[in-house]
Parts: sequence; structure tokens; C-alpha cells
Amino acid sequence: MQRLTAPLRCVALAVALAAVLGCRQSRPDVIAQVTAPANITDTVDVPAKTSGPDSDETKTDERLVFSVDDVIQQLTTAADDLIEKKLTRTTAQLRPELDRPRFPLALPEPDMTELKTVELYRRAVESVFLVAGITRPNEEVTAWQTSFSTAFVIHADGILSTSAHVFDHEEVDDAVVVMDVQGTIYPVLEILAANRAADTCLFRIGKKGLKPLPLKISALPGTAIRVIGHPGDSFYFFSAGHIANYERDDLGSLWMNVTADFGQGSSGGPTMDEAGNIVGQVSRTFTLYAGGETSQRSRKRKRTTRQQIETQTMPSDAEVPENKQPEDRADPQMVFKACTPASAIRDLTQ
Repeated sequence: MQRLTAPLRCVALAVALAAVLGCRQSRPDVIAQVTAPANITDTVDVPAKTSGPDSDETKTDERLVFSVDDVIQQLTTAADDLIEKKLTRTTAQLRPELDRPRFPLALPEPDMTELKTVELYRRAVESVFLVAGITRPNEEVTAWQTSFSTAFVIHADGILSTSAHVFDHEEVDDAVVVMDVQGTIYPVLEILAANRAADTCLFRIGKKGLKPLPLKISALPGTAIRVIGHPGDSFYFFSAGHIANYERDDLGSLWMNVTADFGQGSSGGPTMDEAGNIVGQVSRTFTLYAGGETSQRSRKRKRTTRQQIETQTMPSDAEVPENKQPEDRADPQMVFKACTPASAIRDLTQ
């Protein structure tokens, strides 16, 4: 089993201090915002294709370009400011709220109009956020540490959804913040509801007027889907595939397998149909090995130390055949991409 919170990144203390001293700004209409360096949101003009032989229509295609170092500098600068102002909460403070089972909400109706792929992406990114768990330098660690995942808006009043395991771990982040595609940064204020078994939760930020993505509960295998996430520090990565099948685990939880690519940093990301409706939420991956073994198909969770990359867990001693060590396992054959179905997210709101 592989959790899809991103590998932890460290930024040199000198860089972090320079960011704190040189880039901090505030605005009255948001909790915190840091002006993005020019190369975070560069636009690229692409020659437009005409819609037909008799058309004079031209369009400019804008593509956001991100530098991971600039994004980390931006996040640590804002987080340091928010922590000093006592506007943040640690994961230790947030984690007990995962026991909240429900938070009633009126959700938008699904959209039935299919969109062109480019238009779907342009609309969806306005509702997708980068989630960052941040630890400040201290006596033991002399550099900032960040761990990335993904969230999306389900209600205009600052309510987002992500995977429960983003908060459900023993490490203590000094702050958990989110950043939208424009570079505005908000602290996570509270967890509203969660289902650990289904690996999903709802949380709130201090911003209203957001653009929610509607939920669609029924989506059959074969349905074309799109995924947006932040795998491997590659922000707002857009991939495509289809629903492969549904299955229940040994705890009775329902899971949706898809063929679209995602990886560490994509946890909590939206799995959408071609109309931009949420049909699932990225959770984790499982590798199938020759001989039929899979990596932790029971979906047990494991978090490595913050100095290590969160990586594929090996089977326990009881799962390893006699005279065979975990490292002697046969070659990998395929990777299952498991998502939480949209029905589990909806259940939190009823």
C-alpha cells in the first residue's frame, strides 16, 4: 500500500529566512496571501486552431507553470506569518475532529453537460487546492519540512474535501495550510466530518464564495474520468482514464479502481467525469506482483518518518512465504489506483 501524500521536501533555512524577510504581504479580504514570484504563474501563448475552414476565431491558451522551490518558499513564508499570528492549528489539534461523523450540507446538483477536456481543466483548477503540512525549523531539524496532498471545494462557504489520512497520522505539523491556483494561502480551521474507513473528510477554511465541484453518485465501470492532483511536486497535474471496477475490502468499505495516473501528493484529489462532476477521490495505490501477491490490499496505513519518502510498504512477516524475504518478492506487474467513491463523501453531508 502506498499513501499518496507527497514525499517530504526540505528547504534550506537561509532560503526560508530570506522568504520571511522579503516576500510577506497581507490583504484584508483573505487570511493570508503572498505575492507569487513571476515564474510561478507564467502564461504561455499558444497559436490557436480555428474551429473550421471559414472561421476567423482565435483563442489564447494560458497554461500555469509552477516552480516547486518558489511554491515552497511561498508556503513557508505565509505559514510562518500565520503561525506567528496564532491563526493556524497543528495536526495534533485537528486530528481528534476526525471522529466527527456528519456535517449536514446542501450540495449542488450534478452537471449533465459534457465539457471539452481543456475547458474541464480550466474550470476544475479553480476548485482544486494544494494542501501542505508544514513544520518549522527547530532544535532537531534545521530546515522547513513540507508534505503535500490535494483537496477540492464541495461547498461555496469554504468547505473542502480531502483524504482522511492527510490528517490521520502521528507526525505533528506546526500548521496545515492550503493554496489555491492563484497562490492565495489559507490555514485549515477545523475538520467538520470524516470517515477513516472510507478515507475521506471535510474541512473548513476562512474563505467564502468558492466554486464547488458537484458530486455524482452513480458512475459505471467504463466511465471516462479525469484526475487533478499534485504528484511528485508536479502541481495541478491532469490525467485521464476510466473507471476500471468497484470492490469491497475486508472491512466492508467500497472502493473504485481507475486507470488514470496519480501518485504521492495526489491524495484527496478529484476524480471527475467528463462533465466535471466528482465521481471519486484519490486515495492510494496497490502493486500486484507476479505470483499473485499484492502490497497491503487490506489498505492498512503506514507513515514513515519525516526524513524518509513515504513509499511502498512490504508485507508483514506473516504474509511472507517461508524461506522468502520481502525483498525477494517477484517482479511487479501492475498498479491498482484506488479511489474513495463519491457516495462516501456525500454520506458525510447527510
